[in-house]
Amino acid sequence: MSGKEAEPTLRGTVTRRRTLALGMAGLAASGLAACSGGDGKINSKGDGDKEPEEEPMYVLGLAPADGSSEATAAAEITWDPAKGEPKEVKLAKDGGEEVAGEFHPDGTSWIPSQPLEWEATYTATVTAEAEGEEVTGATTFTVIASPESRAEVQVYSPDNTTVGQAAVVYFEFVGYGVPEEARKAVERRLFVTSEPAQEASWHWINASKLEYRPKEYWKPGTAVSWRLALGGVDFGDGTYGQYDLSGSFTTDTELRKMVVDDSNKRFDCQRDGASVNQFPTSLGAKELPDKDGKKMDTRSYTGNMIIMSREKDIEFSSAEFDYEDIEIDFGMRLTWNGQYIHSAPWAKDKLGKTNGSHGCINLDTADAEWVYEYCKWGDPIEVKNTGRSLPQGDGVTSWDLSWEDVLAGSYLTES
Repeated sequence: MSGKEAEPTLRGTVTRRRTLALGMAGLAASGLAACSGGDGKINSKGDGDKEPEEEPMYVLGLAPADGSSEATAAAEITWDPAKGEPKEVKLAKDGGEEVAGEFHPDGTSWIPSQPLEWEATYTATVTAEAEGEEVTGATTFTVIASPESRAEVQVYSPDNTTVGQAAVVYFEFVGYGVPEEARKAVERRLFVTSEPAQEASWHWINASKLEYRPKEYWKPGTAVSWRLALGGVDFGDGTYGQYDLSGSFTTDTELRKMVVDDSNKRFDCQRDGASVNQFPTSLGAKELPDKDGKKMDTRSYTGNMIIMSREKDIEFSSAEFDYEDIEIDFGMRLTWNGQYIHSAPWAKDKLGKTNGSHGCINLDTADAEWVYEYCKWGDPIEVKNTGRSLPQGDGVTSWDLSWEDVLAGSYLTES
């Protein structure tokens, strides 16, 4: 979008509306009449022998500029803050259909509540305060044609449900990495609100994946709403955002956390900081041969993760270790590379004693069912003392970072 001021025409500019000291009765008594021209200028004249006196035009510096045909579907209405403080913005499509929207939290623009239509024409009318007076101006612009290159988004957070207190808003651009110079502008279009409000931040795991998490686990019963206002956003390399997406979730009233310690092979289930059940477990082996006989590090990751999914029945396959379609009960995913909590009746002799899996956390069938029924998406799990670090991006991994590191991964954080 253009940040240039429009030429001083009616739509690209505004006129002052002075507050007159005299009331209507005073005007009548003095023989004066007041009238407002169609362009919003206040004119005055005496007993008919003088021409109206027009106030000088007043430019707000609105953008997209009047007459522009380069706006995208993600166009924001902006202004020059030195020339006025907007109080109200109205946006209407050619033909009169009004578009809802609101001021950006940073106060620098007004953003429509949904993407604009490609190739449609819109008029934005802005009412502002300038030098103690109310001023009103407008700008009319046309959105470009729909671009060919569009970046899709995949959201992994559940919608409209109750989740664990470590839940995050987590999404990725499918097969696309956002150029670094565009990430601040992209992050400005990601809106999350929580009730009650809590300190939280976006964190770029890499050019494609982002997580939004609070400084501490969400408070019990927190209502979280999010909007990824990316439809039509220009990423600067010929690619534009595909859609807007939105959703919400509510955190549970109790904090369920699981702590798995490889040093004693114990799986501890906690509620609000107190242990409620413990089970013997077996984790990933230090090394196992792949299909070619090469020894591979198959230890479970040490780190802070969350329950990413719950699948009562699931089939496991691995080309690397040459097995397929192994039926598993009570699977709870921890990472994208396939580390799960699940039942493992074949590992009964190893539980509580030694490790033998390809990275998963094994439990007896009855114990796995208990954990499966106990946990929710977004419940935290801490795995300790395996000697293998959790790689960032392999699942929901921002809880394995310090708060300082989370903030360092935001392009909106002031350095």
